[in-house]
Amino acid sequence: MAGRGVYLTGMAGTDRRVTTGPRRTLRSVGLRNILWRSAPAVLAVAAAFGWAYVNVYGPSGWVGVVLWILSLVVALALTALAFFWCSRALLSLAVAAPLVLCLNLANEAVTRQALAERGRVSECLVRQETPQQRTVTETHHRPGTSPGDPGSTWTSTRTETFYEYRLACPQARPDAMTTDTSVAKAGAVIAVRWDPAGRITPRPAGNDTPATGFMNAALMGGVAVLFSLVDAVLDATGFGRRARPPGRRLWGRLRRRP
Repeated sequence: MAGRGVYLTGMAGTDRRVTTGPRRTLRSVGLRNILWRSAPAVLAVAAAFGWAYVNVYGPSGWVGVVLWILSLVVALALTALAFFWCSRALLSLAVAAPLVLCLNLANEAVTRQALAERGRVSECLVRQETPQQRTVTETHHRPGTSPGDPGSTWTSTRTETFYEYRLACPQARPDAMTTDTSVAKAGAVIAVRWDPAGRITPRPAGNDTPATGFMNAALMGGVAVLFSLVDAVLDATGFGRRARPPGRRLWGRLRRRP
């Protein structure tokens, strides 16, 4: 790569060129910034799978609880960083929403993998089916359309129905199971997949393939990274340029300090 030179005038009137370092082209600087801008989304996807593996394969006892909390905090913090790292409100939501889905899908995929490796299937008699209801409250936030607009926040409630089962299995376990839908009536025999380690709740046995879960989680993570790249490219080209988000303004101030 060509160096950046400065011409100095000597005593005899001759000029000589001194190379001061490699030239930083606009293309190289733009590519570096684009890759840097997508780093929080990439790290959030990796942290989602890390938390899922700690949740299912991590150690037991208080050490496992500490690791579970730390891994979850890291995953959520990186998701929030990816949200605030974007310059545009719509792209911030387009990055954060797939990352939240990736967190849930990664946990489900790793859970299916663990059940495929160490799970057991038992034919259990359903002693009792009890429908239950719970009220779920959700908080929604709509970001503002301008730098000074804080946006709006509101809550909504909905009622969900789930089903609790009392089971009689040959190994005397599991003795209970909870599902989101009705899968059997009292007196029926149902195949139940359960974890001998007791870390995964029992569920009806089915064609749950881990590969599908990993593919869905990777797809959501890829969508989040793609939108973060789109936001970075728009900033690099100057299209619809806006004020930098708080996270990037703070980072810029720290980099300018001697």
